Amino acid sequence: MRKLCALIPLLLAGLSLDAVSAELREPPTFYSSDHQLDLLVIAKAKTIQLDEFSPAAWIYEVCYRRDAVGDACPNDARTASEYGGMRLQLQPGDHLKLRFINHLPPAPPDCEHLHGEMGEMLKDNPTNLHTHGLIVEPRRATPTDPSYGDYVYVLAYPKGKLPDMQMPGLDYTDKPLDYDIYVPQGHPSGLFWIHPHVHGLALNQMSYGLAGIITIGSPRDYLGGSVTTPESGPAGRAVRHLALKDMQVLPDGSVLSQEDPDFCEPDPSGTEQRNGYCPRHPPDEGENDYTAGKWFFTINGQVFPTITVNPTGEVWRITQASGSRSYELTLRDDVTGKLLLFQILAVDGVTVSGGAAGSAALARATGGKFVAAACAGTLAGNKRAVCATVLRMMPSSRIEIWVPSSPQTLSATLHTRSFPTGPDGDDWPSADLAHVVFTPAARASGPPDVKGAASKLLSASGVLGAPVKIAGPSGELALDAAAKMSAQLPAGDQLREHVASLSASADIPSAPCASLPPGHRRRIYFGVPPGEEDGFGLGYEEVDQDNQPVEGTFRDITEFNHQVIDVCLPLVKGNTPVTELWELVNVAGEDHNFHIHQTKFRVLSPDSASAPPTALMDNLPVPHGAGACDGSVANWRSGACRVKSVFVSIPFSQVGDFVYHCHILEHEDGGMMAHIRVVPSGN
Repeated sequence: MRKLCALIPLLLAGLSLDAVSAELREPPTFYSSDHQLDLLVIAKAKTIQLDEFSPAAWIYEVCYRRDAVGDACPNDARTASEYGGMRLQLQPGDHLKLRFINHLPPAPPDCEHLHGEMGEMLKDNPTNLHTHGLIVEPRRATPTDPSYGDYVYVLAYPKGKLPDMQMPGLDYTDKPLDYDIYVPQGHPSGLFWIHPHVHGLALNQMSYGLAGIITIGSPRDYLGGSVTTPESGPAGRAVRHLALKDMQVLPDGSVLSQEDPDFCEPDPSGTEQRNGYCPRHPPDEGENDYTAGKWFFTINGQVFPTITVNPTGEVWRITQASGSRSYELTLRDDVTGKLLLFQILAVDGVTVSGGAAGSAALARATGGKFVAAACAGTLAGNKRAVCATVLRMMPSSRIEIWVPSSPQTLSATLHTRSFPTGPDGDDWPSADLAHVVFTPAARASGPPDVKGAASKLLSASGVLGAPVKIAGPSGELALDAAAKMSAQLPAGDQLREHVASLSASADIPSAPCASLPPGHRRRIYFGVPPGEEDGFGLGYEEVDQDNQPVEGTFRDITEFNHQVIDVCLPLVKGNTPVTELWELVNVAGEDHNFHIHQTKFRVLSPDSASAPPTALMDNLPVPHGAGACDGSVANWRSGACRVKSVFVSIPFSQVGDFVYHCHILEHEDGGMMAHIRVVPSGN
């Protein structure tokens, strides 16, 4: 009877019984114990099923190290190898220990950067791991401790495939790569993720499927008693994890990993049935012919699953794990077409609270990551609740929402609308992602009371405000004390090498490593390198307190070069975090998506500059301007390119070498990335 009731909304909405799909499954989950999660992770190819196609995806095969036989996972239920990815469940104070092995096939022939100057280095498909959003050390391996922290300048090759061309400033290995990533005691509970980060291959490897979820703590940590059932278990759980991935599959079942944004039409009218995919239409003149192929948009690897909402409501933890495409998500009533309300709980792993500022101000403080709406119905019971009807998720974004039970709605569709990114950008197509069934509750639950975390993280006792600590051999140790102790220790001591490992080789050319003078800021340009019409890059200059560029600091837009440190800065006295003001200027004719590793940041605006921080993020839309925005700084200086700068306040608390970049991976691989180094204060 229950199954028949669930079909009625489908029929009312005009959907056929053939459209009924499997219930959404949770990703396989691995839990830490005794303050560590010790896993074997193997990147490899695996044939999967997406509707009528059987493409060879790339997946992470995962098992606990205790269950592994040498460097192989057992061929039974103890091993997960899902295209949708896995979830790694950690707690603050845990060590994430990963033995990582590359069993990938050679780089695909459609990889754009395989045929350039990096081709020799990329042809055998090196890969690595990045724990996106975690505030952790970018530590190099040492002879005493051969494991890495969250360090993106190491390349793991298949056995016997080390390249002849090896560039200074990168670590190369064809052996298992060991990671030991320490999650600080004060790390926020929230939603993060893990994915490869090899320059030139990031888009291709994620297009094939390499990505998984990381969760720290539990929603109970910030929702109090609002979450009363386990995070995993039988149907009816109150917490769901939704990983959005996309894959372009050609008529012969092969994967187009250098994704074509024009694979199918946007269909802004929404009249074409697109249950989890959009089809390739006959091409226009000059376009590639992918007719009969499909562009799939999956949730946890499933095509158009059914989500049966718990009668008391659910927490949805959504990870945007697509390589380049953006999503504009709505929950649309199948009968009335009305957009349903939901509550925003967290953005990029940090909880939010509306307070006196209200939902609209918070939406602006997140760079427009959601469209605010007045709380109504069951969501109107808490003045601090932040309500919305639309999520705008560019690649790498994570948003957690509360989906209440809906007495007036029997079923809805989780839908992504057409998402244009500017005259020189892409128009990401619309599609229906999931069928959502509501079971009326006898008494609907009100909105959760969220404990906002931004102010605490930035406080004098928070992980982004307190004196910097390192993950020393015996646990957390103040950087000041560690540096003094290590100076007295003999060569080969683990603590001494740990402190030294936080900065890469000193022979890499570097920008001056000095603090910004009071009132100064860094200006970062997103645009096109001169003479490269289809290229991507970043530019830089320092700006003084009078809004004037500092002479001698300008660097025009250039492609990424890992052998040059573009920005170098020290911690402040006592090795406490240093907070800088950055101005982001997009001089291109398309939107970009700013992301920086090892920290969070907040947007400064008339609403938030002097107000208590309400949102901390690790990625942010940087919109295109109007007029002649051709990607050049010159057109912006002349006034021909009219674009509003975005100002962000960034606290730096992790010592070492890492990157900032556009997280549209076509742009990142194309060169829109820069090398940053943070060093101890020295006093």
